Amino acid sequence: MRLFTAASLLIAVPAMASTYTDPTGDIATGNPNLDIASVNVSHTATDISISLEVADLDADWGKYAIFFDFKFGGSGDNDNPWARDIGGLEGMDMFVGSWLNDGGGFEEYYYTLGGWQATPLGVSMSIDWDNSTINWTIAGFAAQLTAFGADTFGFEIATTGGNPGDPAIDLLGGEDTQPGWGNGSTSTDLSYYTIPAPGALALLGLAGLTSRRRRR
Repeated sequence: MRLFTAASLLIAVPAMASTYTDPTGDIATGNPNLDIASVNVSHTATDISISLEVADLDADWGKYAIFFDFKFGGSGDNDNPWARDIGGLEGMDMFVGSWLNDGGGFEEYYYTLGGWQATPLGVSMSIDWDNSTINWTIAGFAAQLTAFGADTFGFEIATTGGNPGDPAIDLLGGEDTQPGWGNGSTSTDLSYYTIPAPGALALLGLAGLTSRRRRR
């Protein structure tokens, strides 16, 4: 009889994932590369991965911002490292901002000591032009959240332009049609992702093993 340790059960558990949808056509500017269609969030024992799909990634410009809330304090309202005019996001703890021009790139910030600090967070980024998708992986993020006991985090994703004071042209979630470039924007709801506790992951792995045994 083969014995399974807790560590082997955790390794056997597949990555978990959730998909969050957003209606297309809910922007006022007609830029499909800024029109959020869906977001997929997944994790392994150590990393968090986020994939943003837009209506049509038809242009090599555009800015994309991810805001994270761990409930650890965080920023004031309408306070972000890129100075974009986006209200309703008080208490954010981490920010990843990306762009597509010049081959694409990103910046990483953590809110600490009363302000945003440029901090290497282990982010990697890729662009899937054929599927209108931008992908990020934050190495070690899931493990750090688990270590701090923060099994659930809130997040918002915004598309915007390249200038300070630009609004969010689209936001993930239940916001109404966002105004055009000359107006501010407001996030009205965060999305949430939960990482099951290690004990729950072990039970999932055990359930999978039991199921496989019954099918033999």
